[in-house]
Amino acid sequence: MKHEIGTLAPASLGLSPPHETMSSRVARRLWNDRSIRWQLLATFLLINLAAGIAAAVTVIYNAQRATEIEIAASMEVAERFVRGSIGHLVQAGDRPPAIENLLQISNLRHVRIQVFDNDGDLLSSLPAATSTDESEEESEVPHWFSALIKVGDLRREVPIVSGNQRLGTVLLVGEASDEVAEVWQDVTDLAIVAIILNLTIIGALYLALGRVLHPLTDVSRGLCNLEEGQFRGHLARPKVRELQQIVDRFNALADHLAAAKADNARINRRLVTIQDDERRQVAMELHDELGPCVFGIRSKITSLKRLAGSLPGEAAEKIRKRVDELGEITEKIRAMNRDLLRRLRPMALGNAPLADVIAGLLADFERHGAPCSFSLETGRLARSYGDCIDLTAYRCIQEGITNAIQHGQADHVEVRLLEEARPVGNGFVPIASAQLLCMIRDNGRGIAPGTPAGFGLTGIEERVRAIGGSFSITNPLEGGTLLDISLPLEEQRQFATGSNQQARGGI
Repeated sequence: MKHEIGTLAPASLGLSPPHETMSSRVARRLWNDRSIRWQLLATFLLINLAAGIAAAVTVIYNAQRATEIEIAASMEVAERFVRGSIGHLVQAGDRPPAIENLLQISNLRHVRIQVFDNDGDLLSSLPAATSTDESEEESEVPHWFSALIKVGDLRREVPIVSGNQRLGTVLLVGEASDEVAEVWQDVTDLAIVAIILNLTIIGALYLALGRVLHPLTDVSRGLCNLEEGQFRGHLARPKVRELQQIVDRFNALADHLAAAKADNARINRRLVTIQDDERRQVAMELHDELGPCVFGIRSKITSLKRLAGSLPGEAAEKIRKRVDELGEITEKIRAMNRDLLRRLRPMALGNAPLADVIAGLLADFERHGAPCSFSLETGRLARSYGDCIDLTAYRCIQEGITNAIQHGQADHVEVRLLEEARPVGNGFVPIASAQLLCMIRDNGRGIAPGTPAGFGLTGIEERVRAIGGSFSITNPLEGGTLLDISLPLEEQRQFATGSNQQARGGI
């Protein structure tokens, strides 16, 4: 019973569904098509971004409240201090110009003190920040950040009155710039620490996820090998417990697929071998049974010709005519039997080296008047690779040359036949370590696009696939047609050995 091995669905190959919406397409490209490592890192970054936004909102809100409280307290202290200073000046009887002495007693933060006369002219002003470093620091605060921590306009006026005479006014203005600068400095320091910490965590996560998810990369590569039909080889068992189960299931699946492929290969090779055995048996019976019968008929026809010579004239002429007709029919039967034997099984296979059998095939085409020339190149070849391989190579070359003459209209056909080591791909060691390469190339008009394969090539391809080989027919850039076939040798030898052992065991 054959085991069916399914193929991958189009969705697994990255193809878009036929009715995919725009939103789902964008989501697939931005998220679903990304690697697990990218998705985890992106999730971490999004969480950190949300946390950073929440922290920034909290910091700005708290800074705004703290600034308002700080400025309000500073304004209260400054107002009390100014009122007390005005009282001392009035009691001392100072004249209005002495109002400037108020500026010498105030060194408070977050408050700007300005002294005006009765006409509204500014006599003097004391900035809240007198330090050059603090002023430069405040000027470096971005305007957008200052706008976020903007507090209300805090102004207080304290009149300067001596007796019934108003000497001027002291204006207290709340200044939040130095407090905003402090908050900006704190936020900047925290942002730098957060960026460095996040970059460190991202780098550590990238390395850790790469190490943890590396077995999944091996599984992906192994699935590609399974898709290509390479089932031999196991993945290394990872140290992560959850991934161990996945790798174990993958290795078990690979073993089952390899066993199914081996069963299919054995069944297919067995079918091909049985067909070849039947054809060989039919050929032997035709040769051993029909051949002597035809020879006997020819002998009887010869004796009838002699007997006809002793008969009277008119009767002898009629008999000779019938005998000649029987001779022609016999010759046709003999020719048909010879052609049928050649199609069923070339008699030289197994009795002569494979290279000589192929050379004889080319000589037969030339002898039958093929309208093209031939060249044969044979590399390292064994005398024989068994009936299955030898007959497959013979049929492939025969069909390739026939198509080149009948359909390709070629005037030269090149044939190459050699044995070489079979390449190892993707870390999976194939069963067969050697293969027989068969190449038939002509300089004809090639194959037109869309031309369906004929029965001959279809049958050859099925036979090649059945014994585990590869079959391809292409139009090279130089023109013509190239038929490239590879036949695994070790599989066939192992199968032949196993069949022989089973036969000996059955006996």
